[in-house]
Amino acid sequence: MSKLKARLTELIHNTEQTFDSLKSVLEEKLHLNGRPTVHPYFGYGTADTLYLRGRVLASQPFTSAETEDTIFENLLNTYRHINSDEIGGATIEAICDEHTIEVTSDEEGYFFVTLPAPATDETIIDITLTLKSPLAENGATMTTTGKVFRPSANAQFGVISDIDDTVMYSSATNYLRAAQLMFLRNFRTRTPFPGVATLYQALNCAQDSTNPMFYISSSPWNLFDLLTDFFELQGVPWGPLFLKDYGITEDTLLSSGHGKHKMTQFDTILATYPDMQFVILGDNGQKDPEIYSQVIAKYPGRIKAAYIRVVSKEERYEESEEIARNITDMTGVPMILAGNSLDVANHAQQLGLLDNAAVAEITQAMLDEEADTPLESL
Repeated sequence: MSKLKARLTELIHNTEQTFDSLKSVLEEKLHLNGRPTVHPYFGYGTADTLYLRGRVLASQPFTSAETEDTIFENLLNTYRHINSDEIGGATIEAICDEHTIEVTSDEEGYFFVTLPAPATDETIIDITLTLKSPLAENGATMTTTGKVFRPSANAQFGVISDIDDTVMYSSATNYLRAAQLMFLRNFRTRTPFPGVATLYQALNCAQDSTNPMFYISSSPWNLFDLLTDFFELQGVPWGPLFLKDYGITEDTLLSSGHGKHKMTQFDTILATYPDMQFVILGDNGQKDPEIYSQVIAKYPGRIKAAYIRVVSKEERYEESEEIARNITDMTGVPMILAGNSLDVANHAQQLGLLDNAAVAEITQAMLDEEADTPLESL
């Protein structure tokens, strides 16, 4: 980092810290500050170790989203998620089985728990999280449960997927349109691609096994519960999410770039499961073809196939096509440009990943959902 950039980062960080301190004092005087709460995200684990990330925040008055919510209600609720009041220096006790550990949240409120895995074949493990400090106004502690997803013993492969413009319409390359979708709509009115939930369910249960799902996105951690609500509503299989921290620290101005963030998360997943092969899914709206080709080249023998949903055509399509052709020729790993979920399913069937029944179900889901999907409008 250059001296100028380091100085600028330090200046902005100090300004943010001062603002947060003043805001905290004002909220306390006006009795606006919420009760400290622990927000666990979905963790991931192995037969030996569990990993769980979370955040300590002052509780916000969120409301449950409804299909008929107005633009203003959606805007207000999204703002409340993004404008989080993090609590740094909080102490959290984590317990799983007979193992206990205490961790401290950083200045952005984040904490990370690593615990030995219990001797069980369960694929979803609970970790009890208790906020030891700061306490609520009445001195009570706050306890919640974090969930860690582990691959089953019979898993044949893992699935790593992007979210925006891969699972749901997001218009990530059109910043105005992307902002409209994020702020003015809610998880009940966001639109998944036709057949995507059935496709992911089929991959999750392919080859008479339970294959783990992982999701990488440049969306901020503040939107975690909105994304998981969307997954539950649409029937997309759950799995650990690897989202992005947009906070400002002494060493980092905002966050890492889109490509660096995604590559780091791929490195984490593939290093955690060194004996597992993966199917990876993304789109050509931003830089997934470039990133995924790097992953394939960096981890020979680890990627079964890469599927790139085509959401950007013309010049970007030609670039994506060239990248796909080059990496396939160089490594033998197919990178397929897919126009829809059925294109992915048909190729996965050719590889022996999906059977005829799964493809038939995806075909029917495509027909049903395309018939029911309204034209996109502002």
